[in-house]
Amino acid sequence: MSAMTRAKLGCRIFSVHLPPNLGGYNIKIRDSCLLSVHCSRGFKGVHTSVKSITCLIPSQSTAKNWKENSAVATDDRVVMDIVQDLPCFTIDQSSLMHIVEMRSLDQLHKFGGVHGIANSLNSDVHRGIDSDDNAGISRRHEAFGTNTYSKAAGKNLFHLVWEAFDDSKLNIFLAFAMMALGFDIKSNGLMEGLYDGGSIFSAVLVVLSIVASTDFRKNRNFSENFMVSDSSPVEVMRNGKPKHISTSEVAVGDVICLKIGDQVPADGLLIEGQALRVDESSMTTTGSFHDHEIQHHDQNPFLFSGTKVTVGCARMLVTSVGMNTTRGKMLSSMSSESIEHTPLKARISRLISSIGEVGSGAAVVAFVLNLIQTKRNYNLERRKKKLKELAMVFTASSSVVSSISRNVFGVGKYISKLLKVEQQTSIGNALLGFARPPKPLLIGIPSEAGVFPVLLFIHGYLLYNSFYSQLVQHIASHGFIVIAPQLYSMAGPDTTEEINATAEIANWLSEGLQNLLPPKVQANLSKLALAGHSRGGKVAFGVALGKAVTSLKFSALIGIDPVDGVEKGKQMPPILTYNPHSFNLDMAVSIIGSGLGELRSNFLFPPSAPKGVNHKDFYNECQKPACYFVARDYGHLDMLDDDTSGLRGKATYCLCKNGESRDPMRRFVGGIMVAFMRNYLEGNSRDLQAIRDGHLTAPVELQNVDFLV
Repeated sequence: MSAMTRAKLGCRIFSVHLPPNLGGYNIKIRDSCLLSVHCSRGFKGVHTSVKSITCLIPSQSTAKNWKENSAVATDDRVVMDIVQDLPCFTIDQSSLMHIVEMRSLDQLHKFGGVHGIANSLNSDVHRGIDSDDNAGISRRHEAFGTNTYSKAAGKNLFHLVWEAFDDSKLNIFLAFAMMALGFDIKSNGLMEGLYDGGSIFSAVLVVLSIVASTDFRKNRNFSENFMVSDSSPVEVMRNGKPKHISTSEVAVGDVICLKIGDQVPADGLLIEGQALRVDESSMTTTGSFHDHEIQHHDQNPFLFSGTKVTVGCARMLVTSVGMNTTRGKMLSSMSSESIEHTPLKARISRLISSIGEVGSGAAVVAFVLNLIQTKRNYNLERRKKKLKELAMVFTASSSVVSSISRNVFGVGKYISKLLKVEQQTSIGNALLGFARPPKPLLIGIPSEAGVFPVLLFIHGYLLYNSFYSQLVQHIASHGFIVIAPQLYSMAGPDTTEEINATAEIANWLSEGLQNLLPPKVQANLSKLALAGHSRGGKVAFGVALGKAVTSLKFSALIGIDPVDGVEKGKQMPPILTYNPHSFNLDMAVSIIGSGLGELRSNFLFPPSAPKGVNHKDFYNECQKPACYFVARDYGHLDMLDDDTSGLRGKATYCLCKNGESRDPMRRFVGGIMVAFMRNYLEGNSRDLQAIRDGHLTAPVELQNVDFLV
């Protein structure tokens, strides 16, 4: 029986000397080639002796005229079939994702435009993928992933119940209920004690059960409603010929033909089109259309998975598939803890008020039952004691529900949306009829109608504003409009241009911001706050100190782990004066610091927030009113998104000393910012006072808390 052995020849060179009558070729099999060995019977090792070897050359070689009968094997003859190496690629997935996601024309041009990207992927803008065999497509799937969407594992009911128990105040009330139950059983017997003490215990358990079951149903409904399963056919070009395949079979490098009504199956680049018009509302959440016309496709060639062709036709080059697409990243984000920002979470949040009524109702029932029992069996003094205990339980039930529904460290009551806006051009301003912003913006807005305060947020050194998407959504869900500009891509040590650019954006707000917001969402620019992270914190203080003129007045200033240069004496321009309480600011100030920011991540990189120029020095120069919070075991970049892509995004995990997870620090920073702005922009001091007094538990351990009032 015929047997076959397939071996991969590593990095060594294997020489095959052909018989003279076949032309005398000397063929060398180099790295990553595949060798197929066939013989008439099975063999165990590579030391089988043979008398002759015949090699079959691929059709692309110059030895096309070999006779087919030379491949006939005898008992002592081996046939070796040299298979061409599979294609390799000269561009990686992260670069492709960065080009499309950031709409980076500069990076696209560095790779030679769409044609250069196609060449890097061993594809052709006209013929598509030349290799349509399973091995070639499998190689692409192995290198860039498949066009399928995975499902994140959800939490089971037991895990959610355990999370509901993870509350210090609740544990105190449960301990109280257990003690009351034990004392009542001991004093009044089993039946009488269960009736009295058990009613207290049950009231708290009712609230726990409702919260856990609601979260369980929420997670299950999310999995059912948001998973993507699309096997609709698409037309691709392979070997220069059109071919219909399933969406899940699309590979990076495919050239896809799009027509009216088609949904774009993957992220990619526009090759050519005729009056192409694509609805990107599913990606931008603005409900607007974005045009791609053939005469302008070099200026905006980016196409995204999940968008829909509404007018025209086109051909596109696939650059990302499946979970590597913008759509996949959105699904992945919604499948994690950021599910709290989804419409499903917002709808369920509205049920919290009814949960409060149920919990409060259970406490009232316990109150009435115990009142009746107390009236029958105890004297007036004992009754007063019972009423006090029951009032504590009633307060506990309300406190549990209140902490769930109004905690500034969790999601707010609004659905938050993100809007990306490009910077101004003279042609764009003329067409739109209003001035676009002087820098690209990422805007977080509440989705419901209302008039909301505004926060201008400045990113950190060499970071993208998109790295703060989850923090921006957290703040917007509590009823604030957040403006996060992208001030630069590269910058030197001098922050003067950034301070001037921030002032220019602040001056633009009054004339251009409202034109970008939904009709029923109004920006209240009389309630305006300024914040910045890292070097952006220094920029924010520079604007607040008047180093650039603004037409609008800021009422609150927030520095998130601010840094004034690499060390003392190397500040351009200097913000710190090193004189206590020397900042002459006509506004309230909040400083949020990281406990690990002044430590090295490794011996290669200096601390991200070194001593002498960090949050301690900024707070030391603040005047009243001011507040100061430091998270003990978290680092300088731990408030960024859970997943920061690209080279810069990956660098954020190694340049600074980080905590175990970014989620607690991000929720802490967002909660402090919300509580602070509610106090000094809206006059509501409840949340900030609760944090100060320890009544509202932060998601991180605090190293330092201080107030200047």
